[in-house]
Amino acid sequence: MGLIRRVLGHYLKQKPIQLHQAEIDTAIEQLLYEINPRLRFLPGYRETLSRPVWNTLKHIHHVIGGIAGPVDAATRQWNLTPALRALFASRSDMEKLFHRDPSLRNCSATAQSGQPASCHAMIAATMQVRKVLGIALRGGIMQREVPQTQISFTDHRIVAAAGSESGLREKLKAFALEFVAHKVLANIAAARSECEGMEQELALLRARMRMKLRQDNGKACLCDRVEYGDGEMAEICTLIKEKEALLSQTAIHQPTLQYFMDQLLLVLNSVGKLLQVHEISLHLDNMNILLDAPEAGAVKPVELTEVLRAGHSARIMLIARVPLDEVLVHDDMAARIDHALKQL
Repeated sequence: MGLIRRVLGHYLKQKPIQLHQAEIDTAIEQLLYEINPRLRFLPGYRETLSRPVWNTLKHIHHVIGGIAGPVDAATRQWNLTPALRALFASRSDMEKLFHRDPSLRNCSATAQSGQPASCHAMIAATMQVRKVLGIALRGGIMQREVPQTQISFTDHRIVAAAGSESGLREKLKAFALEFVAHKVLANIAAARSECEGMEQELALLRARMRMKLRQDNGKACLCDRVEYGDGEMAEICTLIKEKEALLSQTAIHQPTLQYFMDQLLLVLNSVGKLLQVHEISLHLDNMNILLDAPEAGAVKPVELTEVLRAGHSARIMLIARVPLDEVLVHDDMAARIDHALKQL
């Protein structure tokens, strides 16, 4: 029975991978293209990467699927949609973001007749929390200089745009996989930099050792004579041995393909820490003041998503449905004037 249970467990564990093998193979090819295409020469690289890549894809699906939205982002909806009113200080701020973004213009330019007259866009912003003094109604009495928490959003960007919500989320999944590949390359670059720093420290310690030996042998030295105590010389010898041992373990001036594979597996197995998503529910008034529990019940909460990427500051994400007639297709003023004249 134990053998049958193990065989059945192995089959059930492999079944999800087999059902999604095409998606896994595509992700593997994208990762190898970004990191090092020569990894394809490693024997059994697909079998080695299949399960870690599948676990990474499941986590990416969870992160991208958890992003709030879509919300209707027509400028006339700014006053009526809590999320838009919280993110943007005014209707004109929304218009500026939509007008200047090239991905929205491309989406509008490539839209075909018969398709929905809107583009789906991922809006990203940085949330700032400030303590302020304001006016509040407490116990039926209007009070001044009441400590309050004000929420504001800055650095608005359009991360990506697509003709449909599903198309946008698929594009975001590809971006997330690209982030994983870039994290691998960043780790390798950091290891190389650390290796070079240790080599410089080791060269300095060896130079100090050679200087001491020349002085002990009575040979002339261009610099002033430096006296070393017995304890200090023993410490230098110990440091040299430690640096040499550490350097032999981390020397990656000519990294092998197996080293690239090990670094890729390391990142894939820790993707849950590198990419995180959290739901945020804020009860805000018209001035973006965070309301206390008794007042919050009468206000519809603002549902947003916070995405954390290792090495980057947290960003607030929201998927918006932008009407095509609010996207400025023409990039320069002359083209806009020509377009307006043709309409006369």
